[in-house]
Amino acid sequence: MNCSTTSRFDPRAKALAYLIGSATIILTTDLVRLALITGVTGALLIGLGLERRWLQVMRILLPTLLLFALVAGWSGGYEAAIGAALRLIALVSAGIVFFSVTPPEELGDALLASGVPSQMTFLLEGALRFTPLMGALARDVYDAQASRGIRFDGWHLLHNGPLLLTPLLLSVMRFADDLAEGLETRGFGSPHRTPLGDYRVRWQDWALVGATLFVMILMML
Repeated sequence: MNCSTTSRFDPRAKALAYLIGSATIILTTDLVRLALITGVTGALLIGLGLERRWLQVMRILLPTLLLFALVAGWSGGYEAAIGAALRLIALVSAGIVFFSVTPPEELGDALLASGVPSQMTFLLEGALRFTPLMGALARDVYDAQASRGIRFDGWHLLHNGPLLLTPLLLSVMRFADDLAEGLETRGFGSPHRTPLGDYRVRWQDWALVGATLFVMILMML
């Protein structure tokens, strides 16, 4: 499986399959079935060549994963701890797969073609597109200040925090101003706005959603 294969599916079908899959992960309580779901998401990651991205994300989330498992284990025992860890890993893996094979602009255009108001589409698309952009902007500001010898580790963050937040806030405001100007220039909110692509739900899209629903029912039995 590769990204060209997954691109054959309509973005709306992939989004619906992702939501159904996430609900299945959350509602499944049996450890064996949770492990099976986690294994399937892992196979998808390998098939799409996303192992490195998964490792990067999990390295960041490792403290959260351990804390999550510890809290669950404290109240429910070791089975609850294992279940919590598997559930979080499966959710993260499913999210990486979905957002890697579904460009935000395609999802936004598909929703727009379905009759979703452009304002709501922009909010969803903006959240998916600009959150990583804001993270990259924060890293650029951090690296620039760190290169000047300003420390942000430990207690230094309390003292030097404004030196990080002030340029970051100015950069975000400048970006928001440029974005507003660009949207106005392109006629954002026009009732005659139409997507560039031709988005139609085909048989393979129904098959994808149906297969995901079948797996959900199977896991709930």
